[in-house]
Amino acid sequence: MTIPEKARQLMQKRKVIALATSTSDGKPNVVPMLQYWWFGEDELVVGDMYMKATRRNLEQNPRASFSVWDEASGESYKYNGSARYETDGDAYEMANEHLQKKKPGKKFKGVVIVKVSEVYDAARGEKAGTLIASDTTTS
Repeated sequence: MTIPEKARQLMQKRKVIALATSTSDGKPNVVPMLQYWWFGEDELVVGDMYMKATRRNLEQNPRASFSVWDEASGESYKYNGSARYETDGDAYEMANEHLQKKKPGKKFKGVVIVKVSEVYDAARGEKAGTLIASDTTTS
């Protein structure tokens, strides 16, 4: 799936994202995240320094959603997808390389990888909630 360029650009401004997961019975968990990077065309990698509920939730329910917004412009997007937790591999190594640039000597416990299957316009107004991109094979 190709993430719309305008949605990708907003995230490249290093905005805080809200990452949401839930237990198998639907109890939600939403946390702010700043350590994230695009990995390939449609996967977002989020570094884990202190995750507890998020990691447990992904073991029970491998779905996640995240949102990014810019208060000044009013631009906002919501992303849905499948998610997994990894403690090694290419995405994990890439995240740690980025972390080393900011915090030498630190290492992530693991990473959450969200394979995006849907992107929605989440800005206020008439277009709020409009699906702007999807991968119908995984949604």
